[in-house]
Amino acid sequence: MSIFLILLAAGESKRLKFAEPKPYIKVKNRTLIEHNIYKIHNIKAIKKIVIVYNKKHRKKLDNLNTKNVIKIAGGKTRAQSTLFALKGIQNLNCSKVLIHDAARPNTSIILIKKIIHSLKLHNAVIPTIKVK
Repeated sequence: MSIFLILLAAGESKRLKFAEPKPYIKVKNRTLIEHNIYKIHNIKAIKKIVIVYNKKHRKKLDNLNTKNVIKIAGGKTRAQSTLFALKGIQNLNCSKVLIHDAARPNTSIILIKKIIHSLKLHNAVIPTIKVK
């Protein structure tokens, strides 16, 4: 099974009202994109990382340590950005795809591995949290 991770980072971050777009905010000397990449590189089942970026932020992305990733320009909406990424990898020997938001780097490795394991049994997997 060849798994790719699509990391969505093409948003405008308008609600944040901060000088930097969310994916490029630094926490402990790394941007949120870099935190995601660092975490994912430790999961051997994920063969490629695809970063979907905002065209306005291309220079910011190029200044990051993003070796061995595929960069794809995003669209006007999250759905369009996801579609562009899927079209961009359709001929790259990818059997399964994980989709994640770059502004949320704290997903646990255990959760990601559980999702990957579940993908061996199912065509699609969506993690959920029980409501109390």
